[in-house]
Amino acid sequence: MQKPKVTGLVADLWTHIRILQLAGHSLLEFNAGGSAAWNYLRTAGTVLHNFLLIGNYVLLIINCTQQTADSDEFTGNVATVLFFSHCVFKLLYCTLRRRKFYRTLNSWNHTNSHPLFAESSARHHAQATSSMKRLLVIILTCTLTSVLAWTTITFFGDSVIHVQDPDDANLTMTVEVPRLIVRAWYPWDISNGFMYMLTFAFQFFWLTCMLVLCNLLDTLFCCWLIYACEQLVHLKEIMKPLMEVSNSMDSLMPQTSDIFRAASSSSHAALLSGSTDTLDTNIRGIYNSASEYSGFRQGGGALSTVQGSSVGPNGLTKKQEVLIRSAIKYWVERHKQVVRYVNDIGDTYGGAILAHMLISTVELTLLAYLATTITGFNPRGICIVGYVIYSFGQVFQFCYYGNHLIEESSSVLEAAYSCRWYDGTDEAKAFVQIICQQCQKSMTISGAKFFTVSLDLFASILGAVVTYFLLLIQLN
Repeated sequence: MQKPKVTGLVADLWTHIRILQLAGHSLLEFNAGGSAAWNYLRTAGTVLHNFLLIGNYVLLIINCTQQTADSDEFTGNVATVLFFSHCVFKLLYCTLRRRKFYRTLNSWNHTNSHPLFAESSARHHAQATSSMKRLLVIILTCTLTSVLAWTTITFFGDSVIHVQDPDDANLTMTVEVPRLIVRAWYPWDISNGFMYMLTFAFQFFWLTCMLVLCNLLDTLFCCWLIYACEQLVHLKEIMKPLMEVSNSMDSLMPQTSDIFRAASSSSHAALLSGSTDTLDTNIRGIYNSASEYSGFRQGGGALSTVQGSSVGPNGLTKKQEVLIRSAIKYWVERHKQVVRYVNDIGDTYGGAILAHMLISTVELTLLAYLATTITGFNPRGICIVGYVIYSFGQVFQFCYYGNHLIEESSSVLEAAYSCRWYDGTDEAKAFVQIICQQCQKSMTISGAKFFTVSLDLFASILGAVVTYFLLLIQLN
């Protein structure tokens, strides 16, 4: 299937989206077209695929309810059910809210840039894309390694469970079970032969799809935050040059020429020469409406005090003033877009984060209890430690990138205040005032408004796990 014509963030995350589609996620809007019959088959295949994934999870729950004789065995089964509940919940959640996913993914499809800062914008866009691809490779590598490790360790250790004696409810008996990747109840005989091999192959397929879906959906959230952070870094980078230009009486002095390395030679020359057509083409996209742009062309509004190419009260020619005003407008509009984008991220994935943190707290508490039953270096102990590391890694991934967003958004206000705004013109002071008003509160991602995703949240979850674990030990 060929890649359809996509732009913006969707193009940067196209590989990510395609892997999610192959794993069963219903992001069908990003298909490459085709006939109606082909699209219908794809939709039907996705529904069947998701039915198999959720159906096998239900069989895990049935097996968990049947194996209650041994408390440690039952606790382990409950921990497994909770572990895979992340995958099932996110699959259903993101399928039902896929329109919000589309809106967030398409939010950067039509982004205007300023000719003076085009190089900085392109550079940070490339850095964000590189970071997102690197994160995708790391997560896919860890996921596939986990699948292979999980499959391999199945063939080590004992393969027995303790069940109630049918003749005496107070006694238990040891029963050997087939070696499967996860313990689930099936309505057919899986003790040996062809059905065992078929069931094992299905579980391998199921485990791979579940882990890939869950981890890539989490990674998609982190990629969104990476993109937002790079946009904030871009805005911080161009703030000081913009202030220097606004403060200067001769906006294009030789010592500030490096500021404008962003512009291509042709557009830069056009801006200096004041070519009306080229100038209009370069900054037209910065204006929100046709009437506002028309006012700029006619020299009305705030520019009416400067006539022709004469020097105005602030020491700038009309062409220089238009250039500075358009650059300031670009900064303010881009920051507003980042704020809207972050709000869309929280609205899209906030509920999934809330469920993940609540389930992880209970899951990690049970795993901490099971860790106390480890009696040496054995497959069971390795599995428990692997569960703990994997679960903490998932939680830390959310908190790390959420905290990174808070730090970057807070540093925007610090960068604005550190500029020499007090020596600037009224234009520069007004610009800093706008920045301070927009950046009064740091950008954050919340778990459905219940908590803020940050490293403080990670510490809180760790503390809650320890508290509940100690309580569970006392009750036991």
